[in-house]
Amino acid sequence: MTFAMHATKLVVRDVPAAERFYTGLGLKFVSRNVGGEDVVHQEQCWLSTTGDMNSHVLILTRFVELPPPPRPVYPGEIWLCFMVEDVDQTVAGVEAAGGSTLRVGEDRPEHAVRAAVVADPEGHVIELVGPMKAGG
Repeated sequence: MTFAMHATKLVVRDVPAAERFYTGLGLKFVSRNVGGEDVVHQEQCWLSTTGDMNSHVLILTRFVELPPPPRPVYPGEIWLCFMVEDVDQTVAGVEAAGGSTLRVGEDRPEHAVRAAVVADPEGHVIELVGPMKAGG
């Protein structure tokens, strides 16, 4: 039996705004759709690092028939984690796009990465990891 991660579905209040934020971080547009019915009637935007279905997909979803979800509270139940080339530069991009910094970038020698924790404009927690700073 084959088993592989296919996608992560993130329930958001505003799909177009979330799409702008995550494409601003570097994800690429795959598709948009509206489908389902009753409580699973959804407006969706599909994003990936490759712009197609050949890599893990982030599905931004709004359930049309349900009230918006409450704003996540840090540390929350689930975090998105992205590998980036420059943690500090990405943190600055998150802030410029309306997100916030929860933990500034710091070298984590025990994991051989630099890491920061940020939130998108709706409060979803995102861990950014990348190379440690030179000399770190």
